Amino acid sequence: MPSLHAARRSHPISAYTFIGTRGRIEIEVAFNSPNDRTTRIFIDDCRDLFGGGVETETFPVCDQYTLQGDAFSKAVLEGTEVPVPLEDGIRNMAVIEAIFRSAESNQWEVPKK
Repeated sequence: MPSLHAARRSHPISAYTFIGTRGRIEIEVAFNSPNDRTTRIFIDDCRDLFGGGVETETFPVCDQYTLQGDAFSKAVLEGTEVPVPLEDGIRNMAVIEAIFRSAESNQWEVPKK
């Protein structure tokens, strides 16, 4: 598996690694995926220390904001349901607000419904 450390240093883009009891997932570019190169996710079952259990999921080059705008516009023009309902945005804001409260209280905060 290629090292992502160099990618983090040379590009101001977010990368995340999730480690669990059954493996590891590394997202090369978690947010604001580049529209000039593919994005990869590495899924490692951790069967060995040399990356023998790593599978790579590659996502094609795209401008995610254009795709999102196009899908929303199509739903409005066709009178169909929008791809992401308003309730999803409200829940996202509740999580963001809980993160801010947690930073202030220095404790775990549950998102308000």
